[in-house]
Amino acid sequence: MLISKGSVAIVLASAALVISCYGTFFKSVSLPNNKSSTEQSSIIVTNMPLNNDNNELSITQLHNKIISLQRQVASLKIKNTSIDQEYNNDDFKELVLAVLTEKEQQEIDEMRESNPLYGFYADLPQDYELRIKSDSDYAKKITTQLREQILDPNATDIDRLAALTQLQMNMYILNKSKIPEYDFAVVDNILELATNSDNEKFKIQAIEVITQAPVLDQRLTERFTSLLQHEPNDYIRRLAGQGLISQYYQSQSSEGGNSQQIAQHILSLYQHSSDNNVRSVLDEMIGNSSMLEELRKHAEG
Repeated sequence: MLISKGSVAIVLASAALVISCYGTFFKSVSLPNNKSSTEQSSIIVTNMPLNNDNNELSITQLHNKIISLQRQVASLKIKNTSIDQEYNNDDFKELVLAVLTEKEQQEIDEMRESNPLYGFYADLPQDYELRIKSDSDYAKKITTQLREQILDPNATDIDRLAALTQLQMNMYILNKSKIPEYDFAVVDNILELATNSDNEKFKIQAIEVITQAPVLDQRLTERFTSLLQHEPNDYIRRLAGQGLISQYYQSQSSEGGNSQQIAQHILSLYQHSSDNNVRSVLDEMIGNSSMLEELRKHAEG
């Protein structure tokens, strides 16, 4: 069958139309898919570092930044630990100090209860001794107040004796053998309290202080003699004997101390007393040959 030129032209035109329609259809459908794929690729690329020089530098900087932050965190942890430790140490110190303070106060209370005479020690300032030595006005003020307290009839017996004890302590702190405030009047007042007291402990403590008094007076010799002869307590009799010997030694170092009269008095008691207790006490103190020889020498003048 013969094919005419017109038929061929129609076939070619139809094929071109089909191809054109196919291209148009698939172009409209595939473009959105391509766009979506491109967008997805862009997102992935945006979120993933690319292997180029700029991104490698950014990663290095980020890594260094992370290391720096890690170091800061570690430093803060160390500081916080130190702060906590310091806080805990402060709490512990406060607790220990509180316990020590309570224990110290308990010991002070127990001391005052068992021996109230020395309770004044707890009330003294920490720099008391240094102030007594360095500030003469302060020392004078304190000793004057103590003397007034000793002579105060309204004060308790124990407070008056404590004042004398502190006055004597001040004298030793100042490295003095005598002070004007420590005179016969204060010694006689305390000795009178001791003689009339029914409290045996107070009497013993008072006479213990008095026998060490740096006061030379014939009236004290007489008071010690009376205690030696009439006191039933053996320990107090021995204290009285020590008081007599103290008067004798003080008279030797004091101008116009009348050591001859005191030596004669002690020898007379020793040689002529009919009381075995008196003789026994004096025998222990002056019974050796050298002491007796010294007393006889001073007694003869």
